[in-house]
Amino acid sequence: MHADIPGIARVTRRVTLPPQPVFDVSTASEFDHLLRMLPGRVQVLVESRIREVEEIRMQAFGPVEVLYQHAHVIYPIELTLDDMKVLDSVGQWRADGRLGLEGTLHRFGRLDTMGHTSLVTVRVAKAFVGLAEPLREWLSVAQDGLVIMGLPGSGKTALLRDCIRILGERLAGRLFVNDSSNEILGDGFQPHPITDWVSRVPIGDPTLQFEKLNQTVKNFQPRWMVVDEVSSPGDARAIAYARSRGARAVMTWHAGSLRSAYQEKDERTLWPLIQRNEDGITGPPVASLGILVRGRGEYVIFENLEECFDEVAHDRLPPGVQVSVAQGSRWGHREQALTG
Repeated sequence: MHADIPGIARVTRRVTLPPQPVFDVSTASEFDHLLRMLPGRVQVLVESRIREVEEIRMQAFGPVEVLYQHAHVIYPIELTLDDMKVLDSVGQWRADGRLGLEGTLHRFGRLDTMGHTSLVTVRVAKAFVGLAEPLREWLSVAQDGLVIMGLPGSGKTALLRDCIRILGERLAGRLFVNDSSNEILGDGFQPHPITDWVSRVPIGDPTLQFEKLNQTVKNFQPRWMVVDEVSSPGDARAIAYARSRGARAVMTWHAGSLRSAYQEKDERTLWPLIQRNEDGITGPPVASLGILVRGRGEYVIFENLEECFDEVAHDRLPPGVQVSVAQGSRWGHREQALTG
């Protein structure tokens, strides 16, 4: 018997794997571009270890916080308004306070206070190849949609990119990526080359996602659609509509468990995808396979979401396969892998 994961799953099988090769195929120019956008005093803090940086937080009259792969460092320097003004020239900020750098996967988030940039967070994104390889067993047979779920910052989008790579091997141009915040394939007109077998629908502004999803379904008849961050009931209805027209969905949900997705009653964002109402389940969900990201290399696979949500509806733990991938000391770069 396998031990349950409290509040998450009744473990039916446990898969433990040794460290798997994961390569960062991001180019040096992507990081150089990012460094040029930062205030000079922040550049010197991170440039020597930029490939290890996951997030940079800069606040006016506050310290600089940097989240590295294995450390959270607070640098005791105070940024001035002049430092923060450098960030105003990064690009055209969208209404949701976000922007990306064309040709990269990096993302900036901004808070404006009384007409001044007061807080900026930079997600330093890498193009990882190999993250999803331990899940190929399930991805290779996924025929009726896929949900990747997890809490914010758990690595859903990074995993999604590599899942797209694997799915693209058999779906190619029939797989359409609807990039709500342009985080999957990057901002700007030219997508990041990490997934070059798919069709991209840049959206940029999440408020336009419902309209763009409907346009994609009506005009291009996709076989599969990718949607990052299902964030409104409108998004969910558009995906459910696409499913009724024969398009399978690959999507990410902000949820730490199937139970939390099922029980969420404020916005009811995911209800059209779960197919439930006030009385309970009304039909099968719009995807058959679920992957819960619990942390780096820690996953729970829900092989039959219809069965799983039925268990949740009856207040029972859903059956799941626990996958644990041992982590090496650090990610490899493609150049290192090729040259030894």
